[in-house]
Amino acid sequence: MMSIRTKLSLWLTALVLLSTLIGLAFMESMLRQAFHDSIINRLQEDLEQVALATHLNDGEILIDQSLLSGFYKPAYSGRYYQLNLPDREIRSRSLWDQRLEIVQLEPGQTRAWQTKGPQNHDIQLLSLGLTSSSKKINATLTVAQDLSIGRKVFTEVYGTKLSVNLAMLLAMILGIFLVLRQSFKPVKQIKQALAKLREGEINSLSLETIPPEVKPLAETYNELLEYTSNQIQRSRNNLGNLSHGLKTPLAVMRQQVEALGLKDPDTARALEQQLDQIHKMIERKLAAARITGDMLPAAQLVLPRDLESLCQTLDKVHRYKQISWRFDISDGIPRLPIHREDGMELLGNLLDNAYKWASSLVLVRVWQHQGQVYVSVEDDGPGVAEENMQTLTRRGNRLDEEINGHGLGLSIVKDIAEQYQLDIDFGKSPALGGLKVSLTFKA
Repeated sequence: MMSIRTKLSLWLTALVLLSTLIGLAFMESMLRQAFHDSIINRLQEDLEQVALATHLNDGEILIDQSLLSGFYKPAYSGRYYQLNLPDREIRSRSLWDQRLEIVQLEPGQTRAWQTKGPQNHDIQLLSLGLTSSSKKINATLTVAQDLSIGRKVFTEVYGTKLSVNLAMLLAMILGIFLVLRQSFKPVKQIKQALAKLREGEINSLSLETIPPEVKPLAETYNELLEYTSNQIQRSRNNLGNLSHGLKTPLAVMRQQVEALGLKDPDTARALEQQLDQIHKMIERKLAAARITGDMLPAAQLVLPRDLESLCQTLDKVHRYKQISWRFDISDGIPRLPIHREDGMELLGNLLDNAYKWASSLVLVRVWQHQGQVYVSVEDDGPGVAEENMQTLTRRGNRLDEEINGHGLGLSIVKDIAEQYQLDIDFGKSPALGGLKVSLTFKA
């Protein structure tokens, strides 16, 4: 869908273009009409002047040159006159060897038209029908003006006007884009604020820099965030309270089952299995509540910030070893779909185990494939024999008593992975040769 900014830009640009074209067409029409009117007015003055200098008597017909302008003397000067009599023509010297094709008019009749004149130039003509005092002689007096010079001036004036209008058009279009860009700047700020909200840097949108038109939407969004957060927190608290409330009855029931085991071992074993199922069901529901809380970005584990924090802490814990760490995180994975507290405990135990066994390097890789996120923690330590892979997550199990620890780390990792329904896999690191622990976050 086309953005509002693009729509406004296109519509305003089209409106400015249309207005400019209409204005140019109107101005061109006005200039042409003004040019034509000025030519006609000039010819009317010339016609009156030549008519006053023309003497139509029965015995003598002449045009007094002393009463005429000097423009009629140079050849092809651009201003001409011609008097058409029944038997001859009287022409201005400026016509030289050319003659004008004139239609005879009745006395008092006028005619204005355009045609080709000397040197094949367009000329404007104005004719007037005359008669002698005795009305025995009828004549047609015509004055003409070359249009080439006037059209050249018109073209220059209109060209200048067109250049100015085009420059103004470009300036207005540029102004439209600049004004729209400045006007939509708050929207960009809101977009940046939403990105920070997604990253967990802020908890709500700041309303101070939001324009009034968008402010109600931002207020509604903040209210929705607060409502959602409260609902999720309330659900998690209720589930947490339920879990804690059930622990005591479950502990009492386990004691009763243990006592029953002395009398009826089969029944006690069956009840123990049911209690284990109840316990696992409670843990799954609590995990589901935590995952629901992950819908709020601030609750998720942020990459690579939280990983760097864990490694910096482990650098201090294992300061007696010179261990370096490296991250290989694909683009587009800003966080892991796990509650931050659980994620820190999960990856913290994996990294702590890697630090204990690594010789010099710990590698953490995060990538995405077909909608699933994969995490692997690898080290360059001695690794684990194939037959011991299945016992790694057994609570209290330790493969090397010389390494400090209680054998609970990988067991905790397994518990958290089961709560979030993550696939966990142990193998040999092809790049470093040590242990590789892989986690799969399902879509």
